[in-house]
Amino acid sequence: MTLTTLLTGPWRFHLLPDGSPAILEDAAPFCTAPAFDDSVWQTVTIPHTWNTNPDYPAEGIAWYRCTFSFDPAQPAGAITRLRFAAVFYLAHVWLNGHYLGQHEGGYTPFEFELSGLLQPGPNVLALQVDNRRVLDRLPAHLYEGRSFGWRNDGGIVREVSLLTTGRVYMVSQRIAAAPRLSGFNQADSAHLTLTVCLRNASAQPFTGSLTAQVTACIATHTHPEPCPPVSLSPLSSITLQPGQTTSFTLEGELPNPLLWHFDAPYLYALTTRLAESAGEEMHQETLNFGVRQIDLADAHFILNGEPVRLVGLSRHADTPEYGLAEPEEVMADDFKDLKLLNMVFGRPVHYPQHEFIYDYCDRYGILLAPELPAWQLTAGQMSDPRLIALAKTQLREMIAAAANHPCIWAWSVGNELESDTVAGRAFVRELIAYVKELDPTRPVGFASYHLLSRPWADATQHADFVMMNEYFGSWHGPKDALPLALDAVHQTWPGRPVIISEFGLMSNWQKIEGPLEPDPMQYYLANDRNADLQRQCLISDQMVAFRRKSYLSAAIFWAYRGPMGVVDWDPALKCQYRRDSWEAIRKEFSPILIKAIRAKAGKVEVDLRARGPVEAEIPAYTLRNYRLDWKSLGADETLLAQGDIPLPDLFPGAFTTLKWDLPASSAGLPKVLQVTIFRPTGFPVIERWLDLDFSPDDYDGYVYTESASANNPQWMPDF
Repeated sequence: MTLTTLLTGPWRFHLLPDGSPAILEDAAPFCTAPAFDDSVWQTVTIPHTWNTNPDYPAEGIAWYRCTFSFDPAQPAGAITRLRFAAVFYLAHVWLNGHYLGQHEGGYTPFEFELSGLLQPGPNVLALQVDNRRVLDRLPAHLYEGRSFGWRNDGGIVREVSLLTTGRVYMVSQRIAAAPRLSGFNQADSAHLTLTVCLRNASAQPFTGSLTAQVTACIATHTHPEPCPPVSLSPLSSITLQPGQTTSFTLEGELPNPLLWHFDAPYLYALTTRLAESAGEEMHQETLNFGVRQIDLADAHFILNGEPVRLVGLSRHADTPEYGLAEPEEVMADDFKDLKLLNMVFGRPVHYPQHEFIYDYCDRYGILLAPELPAWQLTAGQMSDPRLIALAKTQLREMIAAAANHPCIWAWSVGNELESDTVAGRAFVRELIAYVKELDPTRPVGFASYHLLSRPWADATQHADFVMMNEYFGSWHGPKDALPLALDAVHQTWPGRPVIISEFGLMSNWQKIEGPLEPDPMQYYLANDRNADLQRQCLISDQMVAFRRKSYLSAAIFWAYRGPMGVVDWDPALKCQYRRDSWEAIRKEFSPILIKAIRAKAGKVEVDLRARGPVEAEIPAYTLRNYRLDWKSLGADETLLAQGDIPLPDLFPGAFTTLKWDLPASSAGLPKVLQVTIFRPTGFPVIERWLDLDFSPDDYDGYVYTESASANNPQWMPDF
């Protein structure tokens, strides 16, 4: 098995004076030397970014140093690797004064093999980190006065670890699980293909065996499901020469798999073992995977055989307190909040995410399309061979790190490029073809900003689906132009599903770009005081427009946090707070509506409708294993009674009525009835409250009704 040692700290940190040149070879006898005195440097823990300190310049060059002990009593022939989960942006690395190499790119992992370089006792690791914005980096500086639209948080922004294995080890594993569907969200088998890359890091030939077995079904939303062990075809005799790195393939069949779905995120555990012929285990690793099928056909997004329409938000790693070096508890809190917003789909933003986020979305159900940090590149930049090569490297690293996650349904090669130019079309075409070589199992696209007037000229022609950023009612034109623009895109590619990859509203947008005198009837005129109210109007209006376009498969709101977000940061309280648009998004994104609550003489009836049919609503998908929880509350919100009722499976557009008796309580008469619908993953979807003013003299029943609105289109009769 892999022995993992985290190097969290203490680390020493020093930011060079602004404008200092990079120090490489000349630094070897200086900052990289084990004997160098770094006691006057700042002490930090990893992950770390200096951009959260307002006294530091936003960009520049910094040094990090860490002293750690190495136990010489390792197993004979053990190999240790040094792994960085991410360093932003350009990193040069030394160990005990020996230069290990460099890595460019701020969001993907990289590692070095430390054979023969570790010494008993203390070892000194030194890094030089450069986060300056440059034209031919990704993300890229664009031109004077214009750069990428988020912070370039410099530092060792994700974990650093030592990985110790046998002298022959698994560099990587890639699992592909192809189900044979037998119905909506059902399969009678899944074909498993496991590709294992092995490396012999020793000076001796290796002969041994490679085996893999599915050992468990993991379900965070229910009790673990029984899973008899399923073995893949073993390789009983494999040979690697000294220094050789090569890949092997194992295959097998998983009978009657439970399919991964955002409301039923079943995962399987696969354990792979590498052993010598004599039987000694060299390396063992367990990975989790899911079995699911996504098809894009007839302008529909089809999950496990069912056409669905989905919603979500984008989220930057931009908490002022931590920036890109955010701890797991911050990520967990944010994504729990996103699930409360009924998010089941996202991009998630303009760069590869932390491994924790992919794991969270695997376990709790959010579909993602991770993206290369290529934002608003010019035609000239996309013609640059160095930048093209760098884009391919970062795509390769992103896919290698994340391809086993079932939450990842697609890859994106960029955002808001000059994609309607010759260079833009060539850039996108080349990168999409490259991604398909790396991962032929997933569709590939990019988020376009140039589908408003000449969609046929855009590089979207090379993508498997349409991702359209739109800001009608502000930067892109009048409100009424949105439906026409959507239809033009659909008419250009009638068979492809359309995803709104961004929609939202910026305060004071008209001061950035747009009409000089916008018509207040056709534009959302947002200033510092009314921006969130206008944002709520936009959300309601545009969700109505989206629902009317059956070819529109998903809508992603920009954004979760920040100037355009549904939450923002309170610098005085050092915490984030919800804007009123948070509740607006949650209501619009709910897949089920509580149409009415009736209570009379101790009996309760609740009328529910799943959004649908799928051609007329978004979000829309079959609701399986949802439940209704109820509570009766007395004076001062004292809990008098509670219960839960399972919902029948509801296809898009289906109605149901739940009935139960409200028990009497010796603690007093109920004043409020609370009704909450829960997903099978445990996240509440929607709540409603009914005031109960029980009076023996005049009580004749109490009713809550959901009036016709954007949430309840006029074509659907009200109660």
